[in-house]
Amino acid sequence: MHQKQSIAELIEKHSRGVLSATEKEAFFQLFERDDLDPEVEDYLWQNYQQQAETTVWPDEFRQLFASRMASRIIRSAEPIRTMPSRKTHWWRYAAAAVILVFAGSVAYLLTTKQPSAPIITTIPSRVSPGTTGAVLILANGTKVVLDSLGNGIVASQQGANVVLKNGLLEYQTTDNSMQASYNTLEVPRGRQFRLTLPDGSRVWLNAASSIKYPTIFAGKERVVEVSGEAFFEVEKDAAKPFMVKVNNSAVIEVLGTSFNVNAYEQEELIKTTLVEGALSVNADNDRQILKPGQQAQVQAGQSMKLISNTNISQVTAWKNGYFDFNDADLPVMMRQLERWYDIQVVYEGKVPDVTFKGKMDRNVQLADMVGFLKNFGIKASLQERRLVISGS
Repeated sequence: MHQKQSIAELIEKHSRGVLSATEKEAFFQLFERDDLDPEVEDYLWQNYQQQAETTVWPDEFRQLFASRMASRIIRSAEPIRTMPSRKTHWWRYAAAAVILVFAGSVAYLLTTKQPSAPIITTIPSRVSPGTTGAVLILANGTKVVLDSLGNGIVASQQGANVVLKNGLLEYQTTDNSMQASYNTLEVPRGRQFRLTLPDGSRVWLNAASSIKYPTIFAGKERVVEVSGEAFFEVEKDAAKPFMVKVNNSAVIEVLGTSFNVNAYEQEELIKTTLVEGALSVNADNDRQILKPGQQAQVQAGQSMKLISNTNISQVTAWKNGYFDFNDADLPVMMRQLERWYDIQVVYEGKVPDVTFKGKMDRNVQLADMVGFLKNFGIKASLQERRLVISGS
């Protein structure tokens, strides 16, 4: 334990501000070493955690320490399926929440699927992540809450049965001669849902999103309207083009393809990203033909922008069960958390200038996120469903 005792002495001297120049250099070199005893590494983590909100650790130290954490997690990123034991190194399960490099204005995130370990101070307010759920609004205005319904027919209307199967809503046509009526599927904050349209096209809806569609595609076009964020896998039908109207600002035309639409009112841009196939985006008398990997960005009063080589995995991360915060600043990240955890984010003072790198599982408890934000220099407190971020 000689190594641990020596480090303990360095930490104690550092907290009192009496490190010599030589001792300070040795202290900071600890975080560049690969041969630390695992117990020593755990000791460093525990000591830092106990004093993370004090002025003991300067930004220089926070940057070195968090960089070491990120490095360890990257090297051990295979999911751990069981709850960590007492001997499990902190860096093997810290990925269940978030790692921040504050001094460099960069935050590293990585996550695995395992349950988060009790490594942060307990926070009174417990906010769980979002789950499957939606509200179906029928043509006559009747609202059907789908969250707790079992499998089976949930409604019959205008030549179609609406069927719920394991969290997926489907339409089964019973009479093609009937005139179509319109349904709306609303997904509130803290929820997500899947839908199969009458033509077989599949739609994933993110939190705080909605889609309006006919119970039967009887005309020459298949037209739906969306707000918020949705991912589409469209059934090919050359005789009936598929069209998506977005916030009365853009129209997307496709024949058969998969693509993502992000059109939240809180975001400046409407983003349409093509994953496979071909489509066109029309807005303000401007039209762009997209190829796979391209993204059309629409902003009111400005010319449409076409972005090539879009990070598809980042755009569709929400559909696949995780957040991808690469190159996102704190407000962008917080808006996503607001929708998924159904919370309100409030800023007091200057908004911290932090840019994020990495991914986070959408099943992480919000308390874990808040705890790590605090541990690495961002003042955050959770009060019921209100997350307060305090700046300088």
